[in-house]
Amino acid sequence: MTYERIRLAGNVGFSEIIDSKFKTGVLEIDFITPLSPETSSLNASAICSINMTNSKYPTLTEFSSRLNSLYGSNIFSRVLRISDYQINSIRASWLDSKYALNGEDIETETVKMLLDCIFSPYVRDGAFDEKIFEITRKDIQAKIDSEINNKRGYAIMQASGTAYKGEPAEYRAYGTSESLQKVTAESSYKALQELIRNSQIEISYVSAQKNDNIRKLVSEAFEKSGNTGNTYKFINFSPIKPEPEEVTEILNVNQSKMVLVFKSEKDDKYAMKMLSALYGETPFSKLFANVREKMSLCYYCASSFARTKNTIFVDCGVESKNIETAKNAIIAQLDEIIRGNFSDEDIQNVLTAFENGFSGIGDTAGSYINWYKSAVYEGEYLTPEQTLEEYRAVTRERIIECAESLVLDTVYVMKSREE
Repeated sequence: MTYERIRLAGNVGFSEIIDSKFKTGVLEIDFITPLSPETSSLNASAICSINMTNSKYPTLTEFSSRLNSLYGSNIFSRVLRISDYQINSIRASWLDSKYALNGEDIETETVKMLLDCIFSPYVRDGAFDEKIFEITRKDIQAKIDSEINNKRGYAIMQASGTAYKGEPAEYRAYGTSESLQKVTAESSYKALQELIRNSQIEISYVSAQKNDNIRKLVSEAFEKSGNTGNTYKFINFSPIKPEPEEVTEILNVNQSKMVLVFKSEKDDKYAMKMLSALYGETPFSKLFANVREKMSLCYYCASSFARTKNTIFVDCGVESKNIETAKNAIIAQLDEIIRGNFSDEDIQNVLTAFENGFSGIGDTAGSYINWYKSAVYEGEYLTPEQTLEEYRAVTRERIIECAESLVLDTVYVMKSREE
């Protein structure tokens, strides 16, 4: 495997990953912009309106037929929130050209289609085609509506909005139903032009073999775009509230949810990740072994570390009568780590878990993209092997110091209407 990242015209980063074991290739283009309630739905509608047609294939049937002729190539969009930023992403995937029956250049033709989606979309009178735009708007509305159906994810999202109140990270990637209804086919197309000109753009290219023609095609397309986007800082620690903010939401649920959000001003990401793994990310963690198994207070109880905000989330499913008891038990398990009540074997088990997780990086193109994209966000370009060495160098003292630095910032509770 080889990895190289270069800077193209404007503020466009191009990461190339070549690994001969792959039978497929991927090109993903991210348009990164600060999260804002005024632009989230606009940007989301823009990126999601360009993955079904372009000026050369202006109907859904023609577009789909052309992709099928390229051995089932695929183009799709997605929108994410990373730190304080909205990631508006469009991705193409294809079968490696060496498998083409008649020598077709599947890779180049698919990439050309993707670039046409961005730079030559199907537009009429300065607006996206109304039919395509309405399909997009309905799809985004369905995503917004479905957020509440995943109660665990919804609870974490609500807790995140409270924890990051006053920061761009407070807002949702797709925006709200209210903001979406204000978007038109015309304003959505204008938003696409803004994304092209003013975003930080990160491009990830994964292929089984080096193809300089792909880099040339992408570079030439963006040279003409006039991109002058900023370079953003993704590591933005969230300010700690003077007192924990507690929020209770009443919904039609059978099982209550609770999310505790801890923040820290200590900048030691490797020790903080080790701490989170010891605390609640593994089957041998404090929260799993004690709060869930031994005390039987929760149906699930787990932690996660949000590096860009230096925040640890603990979320659990709990009976309403046990909420306060579970909260105290969760905090008590953090105190156990502060007191050093964990063994060298626990640390080794965490390292083994990390090693097993890292061994899967490179199994898929997506895992490579996610790894090296995280490197861009964090400004540290390490291989999985180098990262594992950083974890091995973490001492008990560093883990304890991180635990001591955590401050409870937010408590979110979802309860049943009947209680």
